[in-house]
Amino acid sequence: MERHRSLWKAFLSKEKLFLVTVIFIFIIISTIYSFQQSIFSSPGYQEAYPNAGLEFFYSLYRIGTNPFLFILLMLLLPNIMAYDFLNMHQTRSAYMIETRLTRRHYYLEVSIKNILLTFGVITLIQLGLLIFCHVFLIPIHFQSMTYPDGYYITTQLLCPIEVINLILFITLTSLGYALMSSVILALQTFITNKYVYRCCGVIIGILLVLIPALIQGYLPIPEAAFLIQINNLVALGLEHVRENPFGLSHLALYAICFFIYAIVSYLCFQILLKRRETND
Repeated sequence: MERHRSLWKAFLSKEKLFLVTVIFIFIIISTIYSFQQSIFSSPGYQEAYPNAGLEFFYSLYRIGTNPFLFILLMLLLPNIMAYDFLNMHQTRSAYMIETRLTRRHYYLEVSIKNILLTFGVITLIQLGLLIFCHVFLIPIHFQSMTYPDGYYITTQLLCPIEVINLILFITLTSLGYALMSSVILALQTFITNKYVYRCCGVIIGILLVLIPALIQGYLPIPEAAFLIQINNLVALGLEHVRENPFGLSHLALYAICFFIYAIVSYLCFQILLKRRETND
């Protein structure tokens, strides 16, 4: 138990809490700006449409029209735990921990804790954002509505019951960001400059949004490119720019994309571990 506690202490600090707080403040500022520029702030809109608050909350996740939340969360990911892991390796300050646990065991524990900590932080940020929107911007109600066939229903993408849909959405997006944090941690084998690494989450995120659209024309099955688009993990169909590839449901597309990036994370992690065992 003491060993696990000391491992957590190595990555938790007041500075980390301060960083998360600053990111959350910027998220709040960008949310206020988005609300003021949106139709949801129009007089009478809230009264005419009961689910306006819920619709606005989901609209914050649309990367194409509201990139602020996505960019800020991707900026946060490498700084939750992965940056400290890289810095400790370069300064050799993790040598004693590696000696007690063995390097493979230590790396595995750091990887698991990084996923858990990222999931917890992103979930809390989303819940905090939800509460802020409800209290200060626009009330969030859960009124199940019947829509015409073929109508694009943002509040019922995953489930016809709005409350369950919201719980699933927050849980799955948190898992998606946690997986991307795992990928970013494993990419230390290729990104060794710790100053570049601090902001690499934004660069990687933007690339994973744009690359599928750029390479689709070069693939024999163009739709296959969008199986790897990061939107599938962190927006779950909210973009609605095109139909889902191969007619997949939002959950099926999420599961396939999650599986692909889980494999990428595992392979990169094994390369990272092998290279450090070889070179150190």
